[in-house]
Amino acid sequence: MRDFAKVIDGTEEERVKVFLNQKSAVKVTIQKQPDANTIVVVDDIKKRIEELKSSGAIPEGTTIVNTFDESKFIRDSISNVVFSGLTGAVLAGAAVFVFLASLRQTLIIVLAIPLATLMAIILMGLFNLSLNVFSLGGLALGVGIVVDNSIVMLENIVEGTSKKGKRRLTDKQLIQQAEKSSQELESALFASTITNLVAVLPFLLIGGLVSLLFNELILTISFAVAGSLIIGLTVVPMMASRLLAVRVSSGLSNFWPLRAFDRAFNSAAAGYGKFLSGIVRWRLIVIVLAIVLLGGGSWQMAGQIPQEILPRINTGQARLFALFPAGTNLETNQRVMAEADKIFLSQPETQYTLTTVGGLLFGNNTIENLLRGGCNITLKPGSNTLAFVERLNEELKKVDLPKGTRLRLIPENVRGLVLTNSPVRGAEVDIMLQGENEQLLQQAGRDILGTFEEKVKLVRFRPDADPPQPEVQIRPNWEQAEIYGLSARQIGETIQTAIQGAIPTQLQRGNRLVDVRVQFDRDSVQSISELKFIPLTARNNSQIRLGDVANIQVGKAPGEIQRLNQRQVFLIAGNLNRGASLGDALNQVNAVLADIKLPPGVRIIPSAAAETNRELQSSLKILGALATFLVFVVMAVQYNSLVDPLVIMLTVPLALAGGILGLYATKTAIGATVIVGAILLVGIVVNNAIIMVELANQIREEEGVDRTTAILRAAPQRLRPILMTTITTVLGLFPLALGIGEGSEFLQPLGVVVFSGLSLATLLTLFIIPCFYILLHDFFGLFAAKKQPQVVAMPVAKRGGKTTN
Repeated sequence: MRDFAKVIDGTEEERVKVFLNQKSAVKVTIQKQPDANTIVVVDDIKKRIEELKSSGAIPEGTTIVNTFDESKFIRDSISNVVFSGLTGAVLAGAAVFVFLASLRQTLIIVLAIPLATLMAIILMGLFNLSLNVFSLGGLALGVGIVVDNSIVMLENIVEGTSKKGKRRLTDKQLIQQAEKSSQELESALFASTITNLVAVLPFLLIGGLVSLLFNELILTISFAVAGSLIIGLTVVPMMASRLLAVRVSSGLSNFWPLRAFDRAFNSAAAGYGKFLSGIVRWRLIVIVLAIVLLGGGSWQMAGQIPQEILPRINTGQARLFALFPAGTNLETNQRVMAEADKIFLSQPETQYTLTTVGGLLFGNNTIENLLRGGCNITLKPGSNTLAFVERLNEELKKVDLPKGTRLRLIPENVRGLVLTNSPVRGAEVDIMLQGENEQLLQQAGRDILGTFEEKVKLVRFRPDADPPQPEVQIRPNWEQAEIYGLSARQIGETIQTAIQGAIPTQLQRGNRLVDVRVQFDRDSVQSISELKFIPLTARNNSQIRLGDVANIQVGKAPGEIQRLNQRQVFLIAGNLNRGASLGDALNQVNAVLADIKLPPGVRIIPSAAAETNRELQSSLKILGALATFLVFVVMAVQYNSLVDPLVIMLTVPLALAGGILGLYATKTAIGATVIVGAILLVGIVVNNAIIMVELANQIREEEGVDRTTAILRAAPQRLRPILMTTITTVLGLFPLALGIGEGSEFLQPLGVVVFSGLSLATLLTLFIIPCFYILLHDFFGLFAAKKQPQVVAMPVAKRGGKTTN
């Protein structure tokens, strides 16, 4: 072969280049099997790399840098959720101890947390749920909730024993009292637990994005709450009957801070009872004021709360997308990316950059494209990704770029989390134009992009497709080709061999197969005019030139053809600027689009992001209504009445008003996690009203007093368990609501809405529910009295031995 060819033992021509911190590198991507555990796979890979290093398979001096580790985000998120759950458990236990001033009683309550958690984990195993951010988030949310039943039960048992006077009860009497107290609360605890469970039932039935994302979180909370009911009705009475009989005391109840707190609380409870007696006299005015103030304030604040699909999660990484104009060569692409790299590496937050030149690398796919480039920037732990992206986008605008070059830096998203059905991946806002005429469609798309850059300030836009690219078009003359016995395949393979080369075979070298590439000398074909001299082997092995059977000209071709439902479209992708909300951005974009006049035949297709956002916001109303209805039905069946459930359901709007106030105060957007929190809130918040109304009804039945007297006695008596259950729940949620640590942003909105909603609702429940209880029963009592047939007794007179009626 050396007589007519040059044989070179070399390497394949590098068309897509990779740089790590501006140094040449090789990128290796490892993907796990769908059913494999990410953390286990990553740990095994790291272990295997160390083994390869020790065995010498990896040469000395080779630096291996982990540029992306999916297990890191999972580990950080899980550790943050676990930390939030443990912190919440400690805070809840401390609150119980302060209220009860007893180590034994605190132990009984706190044991409910691990027992309910273990029951939930057993049920998770039976339902094949995995331990992940969502399921652990459910366990963390359940920390404060699962002690509610135990607190109410233990408080009732202790109160029952205190009624016996200072005389110490025998073991048998304690057991009997525990049995009696548990039977008294069976109905109330069962009702409050069932309301928690049925409130989340719509999530599991209607499907959709919210159900898909939060299914495991909701199931885990449900398992924990169901376990807390069993523990509250069985373990707590059993342990109370045993531990309260122990005659040895720690003496902590005599510790002066606890005694001072107990005296202050009893004084406050007495003051609350007196204040409540005055409030109920003006019950109608109190209820009207609450409706006007809370309703009007919530309506006003709700309109100012931003909207989103899911919270932005700080992954600690940013990604640069580079789009170059048609005709850009590899050298220009590499120069621009090197300039961007230099800027990134000069920032104090940057840990390292992984840059791709001349195409894209995604997973195991390599896409050769001289008009594309990319860079993954990994930041140091604790860096603010959004602030970094915003600042660097301004820096990139100052770079001297070739005309038509676009550089766009965005925060890296959680991989695999696709929020919309949009054909534009990686975009938070999408605009889709559709038309029959390609030129009109492209022109309309470019005009809209220019208008957006001028008028839209909340979103950065880019075209999703590459622009039309120049190309050499070789059009064979098929009559001439037929004369020479040439087919399209033969002509195409010869041209490919001349320009790119062909691989007719492979050479085995040890345990490797090496490609044998046959190609023309690069010096022989350096310009378009030289293409016509490419030799072709015609019939009878005669030699002709490409120019003899084909016309060669320069034209343009689409860089990418995009179709939606088989119709050509022009896609525009947008990402939110820092501090912008999806709802405000969509409103601004729609306002600009309303003023744009489109060419004939071009129309705008509804945005997938806007559609997803609308569905999400409407699902809040649907799920909220379903949850409220199911909770009401359960209580109506439980109480065999409509009046008491109506009284209890008043806590729902109070809680939603508190949730809106919390979102408004913390500037938290309404999204999928807020919807989950709001629905959970519906099931949780009714518990306080249930135990108050239940006790009022018991007092009325046992002692025959009127409803006003019953509720005025029940409310102060239930003040301690109501405050204890609320404080333990909100303290359990407090670490989650703070959103400390990487990955905590996902569940933070849920913690905020439940924390603020439950806090305000409890405060208002103590005053408004007694007023509403009396008012509603008076109203329905009066209504029933008018409809009921009356029996009138007339005086009896006796005249002459005869009785006259």
